Amino acid sequence: RHPILSVKVRNTPREHLFTTSVTLEEQLKGRLAYINRHRNDPRKSAQGHAALVETVDYFSQWTILPYTEDADVIFRQLRRQGIRIGSQDLRIAAIALLRGFTVVARNLRDFTQVPNLKVADWTVASP
Repeated sequence: RHPILSVKVRNTPREHLFTTSVTLEEQLKGRLAYINRHRNDPRKSAQGHAALVETVDYFSQWTILPYTEDADVIFRQLRRQGIRIGSQDLRIAAIALLRGFTVVARNLRDFTQVPNLKVADWTVASP
């Protein structure tokens, strides 16, 4: 829902946009945790289920790149190099490195620590 990001996504051909199974996992875990935490509150439980459906619908529009054994090899190599960012972000980086893709993220501080990873922040206006 970020205005600048939304424009860039709309202006990028769909075949050039991807997400990862790691990203999907994070989102679904969050939704399911919310539902579980509020299972005895009918209003919040219903809100959680609505958000879960919204998340599934949103991700169904994307090509989802899986975290593969080859990506895991890269992930473990990066860990051995001492790259100290979150495991899920490092997994996303490994998928992007494996495919030669650019990671679009606001979290440049972490992702720029990964050697040879192309990173872009689409939430800032181009000069």
